[in-house]
Amino acid sequence: MDFSSFLDQIRSSPNYRGQIVYVREVPAREARYAEPAEPLSEPVRRALAARGIEALYSHQAQAVDLARAGLDLMVVSGTASGKSLCYQIPIIEMLLADTEATALLLFPTKALCQDQFQSMHRLLDDAGLSQVVAGVYDGDTPGHTRRKLREQASLIFSNPDMVHAAMMPQHPRWADFWARLRLIVLDEMHVYSGIFGANMANLMRRFWRLCAHYEAYPQVIGCSATIGN
Repeated sequence: MDFSSFLDQIRSSPNYRGQIVYVREVPAREARYAEPAEPLSEPVRRALAARGIEALYSHQAQAVDLARAGLDLMVVSGTASGKSLCYQIPIIEMLLADTEATALLLFPTKALCQDQFQSMHRLLDDAGLSQVVAGVYDGDTPGHTRRKLREQASLIFSNPDMVHAAMMPQHPRWADFWARLRLIVLDEMHVYSGIFGANMANLMRRFWRLCAHYEAYPQVIGCSATIGN
């Protein structure tokens, strides 16, 4: 189905009729590739090659450079532009350099969290890091898996609600993970307002206080396809 047919179908659908207020077609443009200032390690190159990636886009290379410099960064790029690699590569490099380091990755929905976990899991295997314990920690996670992740995980994939309801109230049980926290990923960030925005802002304020309690000062990598609007 081409673009025009897709729009016509939406316009004629009883569920969507009258909801389109603006249509803009963005012309295709040539991809821009780049290399990081320092070459990618062999394990990272091997993991990327396994998924058919031979070169990084310019925003991915820039993100890797900034992450290596220890800076917090926000990646703002369109949907399906490869934002995930902007934190997946730094995570792999972090684990290659420090096997004791941990990272917390937060996503707004369970489906996205599961998708990103599966993607990261394959990259870890291809990079020779299959021994790394990683997993999804959400409301559907069984009790025995929660215990294993709390005690052994290097990478936790979760959402803000679980941080609020399960991780921070029981922070002494997470003390080891928290003390080794080197990176937090905030994926699909948006401009939040109202009560939801206030809740998210206060959650992050509490999160940073708890990190300071355990003398952890994690680097932040955020991703968004929308806040550039």
